[in-house]
Amino acid sequence: MVCGEIRKQLAAWADGELPAREMDRVERHLEECPACRMEARAERQVVAALDALPAVIAPAGFLRRARRAFRAGLVRPGLVQWWQQLNLTMRGAVCGAALAGLLCGAVLGTSLTTLTGDSPATPYQTFYASQGIFP
Repeated sequence: MVCGEIRKQLAAWADGELPAREMDRVERHLEECPACRMEARAERQVVAALDALPAVIAPAGFLRRARRAFRAGLVRPGLVQWWQQLNLTMRGAVCGAALAGLLCGAVLGTSLTTLTGDSPATPYQTFYASQGIFP
């Protein structure tokens, strides 16, 4: 292995987090490379120093306060934020879709209000009954 690859794995090696095969590969490289061996020694010293520190006991209510602060920091995007995140093309597409929906609603609403008991019910029947001129 190349020294750069080994150095990327040294923290995991020092913590014993590597699979056995990778551990062996790193250890074989460390036997041959004095520079990486010094880096590994420094990693082991850091791990030993951290392990020697006493355990920290969180004060009462810490978890509750931390969760509350986390939830308060969450961004809940609303309609305004959603609209501001859209680029000009997407804003145009949204406006076009809304306009098309309004137009379809207006046409359907007008057609439905003009229906009488003897008038045709489908668009094709309406077109046929109007003799080519759509109402």
